[in-house]
Amino acid sequence: MGIIDVLSSLISFLSIIPIPKRKTYDIEYIAGYMFLFPIVGVLIGAIIGIVALLLSLAISNGMIVALLVIAIMLVITGMHHTDALADFADGIMAKGSREDKIKALRDPAIGAAGASILIMYILGLFIALSMLDGLSILRAIVVSECIAKYSMVLQASMGRVAWEGMGAPFVRAMKGKECRGVNWSRLIIATITTVGVAYATLEQIGVYAIIGSTAIAMLLLAIANRNFGGVSGDLFGATNELSRLTSLLVIGGMI
Repeated sequence: MGIIDVLSSLISFLSIIPIPKRKTYDIEYIAGYMFLFPIVGVLIGAIIGIVALLLSLAISNGMIVALLVIAIMLVITGMHHTDALADFADGIMAKGSREDKIKALRDPAIGAAGASILIMYILGLFIALSMLDGLSILRAIVVSECIAKYSMVLQASMGRVAWEGMGAPFVRAMKGKECRGVNWSRLIIATITTVGVAYATLEQIGVYAIIGSTAIAMLLLAIANRNFGGVSGDLFGATNELSRLTSLLVIGGMI
């Protein structure tokens, strides 16, 4: 299987970008190449970033640019991860036993906690993107998308399966079928890719963004373990969003 087919499938999975594919692959196939998520993040980030750069050059008002970029970002990513962020918040804020929390997590309706976290998330993105313009907004978006995807890879490597849902195949892919240890070769490839992209693009600032986002990812993993018993697809989605936000805030505050 060629690398172009692999990347095309991963891009289609992580976004709504229309990529021609010769074949449709199942979730197990996609999960097997999770370690390439950071590369796909760079590609998706480049598309969003180039549009953001053009908007920044055409529109002088940074707040308007930020609003447009947020809309484009949400549309291109299909808002699947944004929905997961709301579900995750509803789950951890639900009262009762672990089963009650999981039930709230799986409830398709967005509760008060979910709505609140989405408002804060969009506000955070607006603040971060308003601090960026020109080439800096392109570089920041590319790096933040790469790091966001890496954060999910890291969680799959370090976490445990909560239940047989969307998250389970990814944990098995990064830990082996028995889920007894980390697939270090895959994690190292993802780590080298992410650090390389971040440092080549933003030097030390990129490294700081990785550190901040990694801390958030590990905190969310600990919260998921405590509330739900392990990793789920909603955890990955929430982590993607909050890691992106953390990276953009770090970069926007330091660049």
